[in-house]
Parts: sequence; structure tokens; C-alpha cells
Amino acid sequence: MILLHKLKLQSSFACYPLCVILFIVSAALTNPQNNTNKQVKSDYYRDKSSKNLSDSLEVLLSQIRSSFGGKELNLTLGVVKDGHVFLKKNYGYANPETKTRFSDRTQIYIASTSKSLTGTLAAILDRKGIIRLDGTIADYLPGFTFDDQKIHPDKITIRSLITHTHGIKNNDAVVWTAFIGIKSTEQLMAMLKTRSTALPDDRFNYSNLGPVIYSMIVEKQLGKPWQEVMDDYLFQPLGMKKTTAYVSKAAPKYISYVIDESEGKLSTVFDKADNSMSAAGGHLTTVADLLKYLQFFISEGNSVPGVLSKEEIAMATSAIVPQKNRYQSYERFGYGLGWEQSVFNGEQLVSRLGGYSGISSHLSFMKDQKIGVVVLSNKKGMEALAHLVANYIYNSILNKDNKRSIAKENLLSLQKNFESDTLETKEITEAINKKIPMDKKLSGRYDGAEKSGTMEINNAGKVSWGNLKGQLHLLTDSTGLINFRTMLRSFSVKKENNVIVGVYSNDRYFKLLR
Repeated sequence: MILLHKLKLQSSFACYPLCVILFIVSAALTNPQNNTNKQVKSDYYRDKSSKNLSDSLEVLLSQIRSSFGGKELNLTLGVVKDGHVFLKKNYGYANPETKTRFSDRTQIYIASTSKSLTGTLAAILDRKGIIRLDGTIADYLPGFTFDDQKIHPDKITIRSLITHTHGIKNNDAVVWTAFIGIKSTEQLMAMLKTRSTALPDDRFNYSNLGPVIYSMIVEKQLGKPWQEVMDDYLFQPLGMKKTTAYVSKAAPKYISYVIDESEGKLSTVFDKADNSMSAAGGHLTTVADLLKYLQFFISEGNSVPGVLSKEEIAMATSAIVPQKNRYQSYERFGYGLGWEQSVFNGEQLVSRLGGYSGISSHLSFMKDQKIGVVVLSNKKGMEALAHLVANYIYNSILNKDNKRSIAKENLLSLQKNFESDTLETKEITEAINKKIPMDKKLSGRYDGAEKSGTMEINNAGKVSWGNLKGQLHLLTDSTGLINFRTMLRSFSVKKENNVIVGVYSNDRYFKLLR
């Protein structure tokens, strides 16, 4: 997902000494039998080796928890190995306000990991001849044009939409579908037509836009919502019965919320609704379902015959287009149908990661070693934890000699996550402590037009922007911060002749409606 507000890190900031954490990790790596904690009932171990890995994880995570002031670590994970579920574990809370702990029933939002699911659907519909990967936008949306004449629908293929090589930019469509909540397919098509611009070239350029456009094509061709098509052609065949692109169809009791402490107290938030669950980042699922999904790919389709062939799976997970960047410990070199290809610690890794301000989703597998890992977490400031745990699992199973040094490297990322979130919390706290009273003249409805929709501010500074609900904290009589809890946005007032006429939130302008 896109980050709407990014705060600068201060390298000198240190809430908890990193050396303490590194010492703890070394102890965990060398003394896996020191754990005395009782296992959660839903933990599962296949054999003695998986039990040993579980014990080692218990030590590692309990000590990291202690080093961060005793704060609960919240995550759920699973491992498949050699054709079987090898390990499943749950830690902490899916929703601490209702005291609902992570369990095998937990349905968690997986953000951009959804791109893999959409890519797999594209492979399936191509196999069936319904929507060909080599087909173009013009083939499936005949007559649809863009106002920017540099965008050519007859040259943009379905494959390019899924692999981020379509050469189109439209941040507004992304914001509507991911945050505000799109109103209708007609609204989305109008926005694509008028607000899209051509990129300089069609090289790999990661964004939500390609899968979103693809979902419109799916609806057009099959005559039903893309969410139902996903269920018919992917989730039901693979037995992923707890995976859905509809928030309204999930079990409210078991949805994992984002855990936030930005205003000085623990609170939970889940601001997703059906209309902001896009094909680029819009699914709720369980670890058990994602393990089935990984097993399908690791087995080259043999776990559920007839959905995709071995060759089709190889294509979907191959480096269809090149990329070159490093993320966490992964040297990325390619991108397929929603899957990224990278090298991790000398091994080829196929992965799809996702994040949404507190939500962190890690889904990956090593084909040659027949190992797959799912780690999902939900606490702001601890987003790197999911990847640290996944890396530790791979290095432990493969008996890598350098797993200690990689754990230290990953802890640096975790520390930076924590520091960044702490700095953001500090900024909000400073705004709260200023205690600048809300100017009632700021209350009202503001129109951001086609670009941004409507924002409302009440007399108490409560802000509503589509699906996002937040609190305005003033820094001066004309500037402040809007804390939506899953994101922080700037705020400033526009006046003419000393009269309020509108407000800015980051780069978006909203006109006050009289």
C-alpha cells in the first residue's frame, strides 16, 4: 500500500538499547531449550524437529518482548515442509480490546499480499481462455479511452497490468480504492479516464493500479463482482474457505485489528470496508488457508490437480519482468504474476509481502527446499517482526551458519520500525499537549471533488474521510495533524480575507461547503 505520510528517522534516537536486544537474540539462538512458557492450545507441531523450532521461537520472541518493555508481540504463523504442515503458532492478540487472542480462526487483512491472489486468478482465467494474458485493455473494455492520448489501451496487455509494466499513473484511483472507499465501477472508470497520466516508459513501476484495472476487466467479462470470481475460481477449488474479499462476509469476532498506541493509550482500529478492499490489497484470510495456497505452489499444482499446470505455475512465479532492489534481507531481481523473485541468504525465494500501517504480511516459499512460510502481525511499530521471524524459520530449518548475523541485521530494521512509530507518537503527543482549542468555524463539510471526495470535521475535531475516522489535533490556529490511527496526515487552513474557505491535508485540497 502507499504511505501517505512518512516521518524522518533520527539515527540518534534509541528507546531501547539495541545491544541488549542483540544479546538476547544470541542467547535465544544458542539456548533454545531455556523456554518454560506453556504452549498455546492451537499450536501444532508435526514432529520433534518442528517442536525444537517452536521452542527456539518461544525463547527468541519472549526475550524480544521483554526488551521492548514487556509489550505483547502479536503474530500468527505457519510453515509447510515436504508436503505437510510443519508448524503453526499464535502469539498475542488479534484484538486486545476484546481480549481476542490470535488463533487458527483469526482472519487478518493481508494488504498487498492480495496481489499474488489476483495474479493467480489471472493465470487461471488465461488457462480457461476467459481473459488472456496477451489480451489488451482495448480487447476487454472496447471503446474505453484515456484523456491522456499517450496512454494506448490497445497496447497495454493484461500481463502488463499484473506485472506493473503498464505505464499508467493514477494515485487518485489508488487512494479511493484503498482508503476512501470507491462508490461504483462507473466512478472508478470515470476517474481512470480523466485522471490517469502516462509514465515515461513501461518499465516495472510498482503500484496498486494494474490489479485494480484488471478487476474491472474481470467484472466486465464475467458479469459478476471480481470478489465472487476470486471465490469461484481460486478460493473454493483450493479449499480456502476462510478467505474473502468482503469484510461483510468475515466473522467480526475473529477479524484481526491494527493495534495502535499513538494517542497515549492502547486502542484498536480496522478501517477497511467492502468498498476499500481492492484486488491490489483486499483480502481477509487465515494462516491455514495461506498454507494451502503455498502448498499448491510448492507441489506445482499437484495438491489440487486441474487448477493450473506445472508449467503455468512456473510461469506465474518466474521473473517475467526484471527489477533490482533490496528490501529487508531480500535481493529482489524479478516480478511475476503477483509474486516477487529474490535471493535470501544464498537461496531463491518467491514471495509476496504486504503492509498497512501496523499490518504486516509475509508469504513466501523456497521451491527447491519445499518450504513455505506465512507470518502475519498487527502492531504498529513492529512491522519488521514478521520478516524477522520468517527469516529465522528458514535459516533454522536449513541450518544456516550465519543465522545469528542475519537476525542481528533484521533486528536493526525492527528497531527502526519501532523508533519511527515512537517519533510519530511523540509528534501526536506534542500536538495534544498544546491543548489548542478547536475553532468551531473549522467544523463542516469539505469537498475534495473527484480527486478526494468529501471530508467532514465536527465541533470536537472528529474527522471523517470516507472509511477513515480520525482526530484533528491543532498545532496552531491554522495548522495541525489528523490522526487516522492507521495513518497520520498534515492539516492546514486556507483563508481568504481572514475567512476559512478550505483546508489542505497533505497535497489534497478540500473546499468548505457553505
